[in-house]
Amino acid sequence: MKISLQGKTIVLIILIAVVIGASGLIVSSRFINDLIDDTYKSKANDIAHTMAAVIDADDAALLEKEVRSIFDNTEEKVGSEEWGSEAFNAYIGKFAHLEETTEFQNLQHQLRLIQDENDVDCLYLGIVDASTLSMIYLVDGAHEEACPPGCFDPLYEENQELLVNPERGFPPYITNTEPYGWLVTAGAPVHDAEGNVVCYAMADIPMGVVRDKQQHFSTTLALGLAGLTVLICFVGIMAVNRMIIRPINKLSSAAAHYSQDNQTELNELTIRTKDEIQSLYTSIKQMTQDINRYIDNLMATTDELARTKEKADEMDALAHKDSLTGVGSKLAYDQKVKRLSEDVENGNARFGIIMVDLNYLKQLNDTYGHEKGNEAIQRTCRIICDVFTHSPVYRIGGDEFAVIVQDRDYDNAETLIDKFNHMVKSTEGAPWEKISAAIGYAKYEKDYTVEDVFRRADKNMYERKKEMKKDDR
Repeated sequence: MKISLQGKTIVLIILIAVVIGASGLIVSSRFINDLIDDTYKSKANDIAHTMAAVIDADDAALLEKEVRSIFDNTEEKVGSEEWGSEAFNAYIGKFAHLEETTEFQNLQHQLRLIQDENDVDCLYLGIVDASTLSMIYLVDGAHEEACPPGCFDPLYEENQELLVNPERGFPPYITNTEPYGWLVTAGAPVHDAEGNVVCYAMADIPMGVVRDKQQHFSTTLALGLAGLTVLICFVGIMAVNRMIIRPINKLSSAAAHYSQDNQTELNELTIRTKDEIQSLYTSIKQMTQDINRYIDNLMATTDELARTKEKADEMDALAHKDSLTGVGSKLAYDQKVKRLSEDVENGNARFGIIMVDLNYLKQLNDTYGHEKGNEAIQRTCRIICDVFTHSPVYRIGGDEFAVIVQDRDYDNAETLIDKFNHMVKSTEGAPWEKISAAIGYAKYEKDYTVEDVFRRADKNMYERKKEMKKDDR
């Protein structure tokens, strides 16, 4: 059976239009979905790790101890799936007093600051219970309908690996559940001063609105492509004549070599047949312009997401700096220890660790208030920095500082320690101005690790503290 050129052209145009439209719809939808999912996952992961770095791990450890004690001693445990029931309210009531504690309020305040800074509304701290395979809330930063301490949800199967590997945390994942809808969730471990995992800093970012917009975009794109397909088919049917083959071949060649970076052939092509072929040519050029505008808008969105990541990086930098004294934080100290450990492994380590502990801080806080205690911490820090001018100083605890001495300060460590003791002894004024601080020092030797040097310095510092307290009597 013979098929006319018109019939062949109609079939060919319909086939090409459908393939291009379907491919464009599938590729565009998948690309946008993957891009948005990856962006939200990255944002949730960055926020979770920033939370883990900046929150007060000591407060978290105290609150975790209280919540776990009540949870373990409660026989009738009622999960969040029974929210609002009498049994649930009775169960949660056992934890209600914890919301009045300083630790809870401090942590909730910190979470809400991070929420407001990042324009999210679901950050919380939680612990994992292996016996019930559940995530138990410690603090929820939500301003409305916050999950109270003791509330727990089932632990998803993909996250149960952290029961044997707590440091794994919660890699970003997306869920769609009836109570919460579409969420991207990530969690990072929070460590105490000894490096133990106290709890997990969790970030939930709702994606329901985004999913609705994605669906709307896909529907609009499908309708647009369907309309364009009908137009192309109509133009193809009307264009079958003795002048159609050559213009279509030219147009086909230009389309085959088209890309966003290579538009020369399409732009230089001129078709003035004053018929449907010219209309097709004009439509395709308009389509490419629309696609280019769409790609430009998409790139602008990508740039905005990149700026968001830069903001998260800035927050991460703040996490390396102690907010009270301006010296390095515990996180910065841990990273310095990691680099020193690499020097030890490579056999080129030459350093010492100095530990300084402010005496009577609790007494100052209890008697004169935390503001005066903070002033004493700052004055102690200034003395340390004035003495050890060539060494990095870190605040690793409430009243504890660590100094990594290398190079010039390493060679003059004993002299500098004497200078420090003299400057501390010479302080005068009010109780929070007359500083009392103990100092301990240890050098790295070949048969020790960085942790060993830290422990020896810490031990020497506490020996000095005992001597000072005896002298004070």
